[in-house]
Amino acid sequence: MCWHREDNAPPSFTWTLTVTNVNGATVRHHVPAGAIGLVVLFDGGGGGSVWFRLMENRLQVEALVDAGYAVAALDSAGPSGDYDMTADPVTNQDLVNVDALITLLGFGGSDVYYLGFSSGGAFASLATVFTPARALALFNVRGVASTFSNAVFLPPPTLWVVGRNDRRIPPTDPGLVANWAAIAASGVDWQFYVNEPAGLLPEAFERISDPTSSVSPADSADAVADLRAGAQLDACSVPVGPASAINWAVVSPGPSFTADFQAEAQRQINELYGSHVLTSDFRQQVVAFFQAHT
Repeated sequence: MCWHREDNAPPSFTWTLTVTNVNGATVRHHVPAGAIGLVVLFDGGGGGSVWFRLMENRLQVEALVDAGYAVAALDSAGPSGDYDMTADPVTNQDLVNVDALITLLGFGGSDVYYLGFSSGGAFASLATVFTPARALALFNVRGVASTFSNAVFLPPPTLWVVGRNDRRIPPTDPGLVANWAAIAASGVDWQFYVNEPAGLLPEAFERISDPTSSVSPADSADAVADLRAGAQLDACSVPVGPASAINWAVVSPGPSFTADFQAEAQRQINELYGSHVLTSDFRQQVVAFFQAHT
């Protein structure tokens, strides 16, 4: 039986994003009136802007704001874009900045949540050892073992989403499995979801990495048809591999693809393949998990 996503509409923010900094690190945030908590967002080296620019990230952020949460994306303090993973809350500037961000936005430790993707998820799980969060959501990452095996503090309630075909952190990753076991043994709440492969509908590329590109329905349908004719989709229209393995030469990009086609389309291919990307298919599960621990 084939499964296809039916959520292709790009999001459109109805609120204003504020950009400031803490100790020189850029912070992008929105605090709705009467916010019930603050969700701090950490990306895997792409910078905080991706949470408000890339399609899947934007949909996740929108769902959090719609549920009444404030959101804030913190850039790393270092030039590489990756967060400092050293476990010292005094010399690790990124850990210092987490505390400064929470204070800046007027929240306390009892109403803070972390959501991290890839290496940003690893940092989020490190951060909660020093500045505890009420709940933690991790995408495509096993988390830092010290978060789940700390002898002094219980691990935070933790939700994972892992891609079925993620080559970095597959669902069978031993470290990931060990972290589940530690959570289960602690009695702390946890949930786990696998992002299964899904087939491309004709409008798949209307839902691309940068929604400002405005890919037309006709150009999207033509691109999907080209991939199918070029044997890059299986019988259920699922990509035959991650974006890096797709033969993009079979596609003739339409005029509405305003950037290089592969750069625009690769996130959707990877997300539909169940590879190493953040997927917003589980955004309501993330919201519900945070709400259960509010």
